[in-house]
Amino acid sequence: MIKYTGGSPQQSRDGGLTGSLGTKKKILGVISIVVVLSLMMVGVRWLFFNVIKSSQMLDGLVEFRAAVVQDMEDGDESGMYYVSNVAKSDVHNINKYIDSAYGSVDTYRIIIETGRYLAIQLNYELSDNYYAVRKYIEGTDIPEDNIRAKQIYEVIDSFINDNISDGMSDLDKEIAVHDYIVENCVYGYPDNNDDAYTAYGALVLHQSVCDGYAEAFFIIMSCLGVKCDIVVGSTEEGLHAWNQIELGGEWYNVDLTWDDSLPDMGSYLKHTYVNVDDSTLELTHSWEKQFYRECADTAYNFYKKRFYTYDSFDEYKKGIRIQMGGSNVLEAAIYTDDETFDLSFLYNYGNIRSINYVVEDMGGYKVVVVYLNMK
Repeated sequence: MIKYTGGSPQQSRDGGLTGSLGTKKKILGVISIVVVLSLMMVGVRWLFFNVIKSSQMLDGLVEFRAAVVQDMEDGDESGMYYVSNVAKSDVHNINKYIDSAYGSVDTYRIIIETGRYLAIQLNYELSDNYYAVRKYIEGTDIPEDNIRAKQIYEVIDSFINDNISDGMSDLDKEIAVHDYIVENCVYGYPDNNDDAYTAYGALVLHQSVCDGYAEAFFIIMSCLGVKCDIVVGSTEEGLHAWNQIELGGEWYNVDLTWDDSLPDMGSYLKHTYVNVDDSTLELTHSWEKQFYRECADTAYNFYKKRFYTYDSFDEYKKGIRIQMGGSNVLEAAIYTDDETFDLSFLYNYGNIRSINYVVEDMGGYKVVVVYLNMK
């Protein structure tokens, strides 16, 4: 019998073991490098967002939205934003949260994503309204091919020349704009349904839905130098838009659409929703309050400023005569729990053929609007 004592088998076994250990060491080395690089990348990104870009950091959707709206109002065509605590889904749906009459987000790109931080690039599409307002305020030329913006500008310029004077208060200007839009716009849809949602529909075509009313009010008040916002929310009837306006250092809600009667009554105006506070409006409207101003004051409510308020129906009967002769519309706010009102006494105050009236419950008070048909 020949006994095998050569070295090859042992060497083979040793070589196989040594190769396996070497491969594991290489794998561990690669993993270590990856981990170190990942930690370094996390550190670099933390440094980028928390130190280098800390002064530009926007915390949450409210701050992000406000910055985007402001940039569009400034006429920027794009913007880079460094944000924290903003979901990627909210970036994708950013136009849902932007209520700017000056444009919308056309495209977006997330440049950096790490933890709770995002670096986002947005590109904007500026609206006809932007060019019309810039033309009025700054004299900036409207692009030659933008006929719609020129038409909007012509309406604004003509209205202001005919209806606004230097001595008017901001409240007087607001009511003049409110009345002009309500009187000249019919709620509904023009031939192109998309125009119903624009100031172009309200001011040029004279037919729009709530978005058009709100945009038209916003851009004219902006041309007059009065701070104003657009609010998007809802009512029982569905999605809805209205405005907020600053008067005397306080903010108020204004809803032109709900002041335009259906069916349309032309010059028979009412001012039920001129400068109401949040507690009154939220009886019928709902909205994401964190995105908008708080409206808690009532000093500039239309009926208070016009002294058309009464503590009882008996006081109303005595005082409403003051309005007789000045208009065929009598408006008042009555602080009462009464649900119905006998207005037959009005026939004693003039040559009245008939009366029509509406009563609107505003929570703490009732608004009574009477339309007189004279002989």
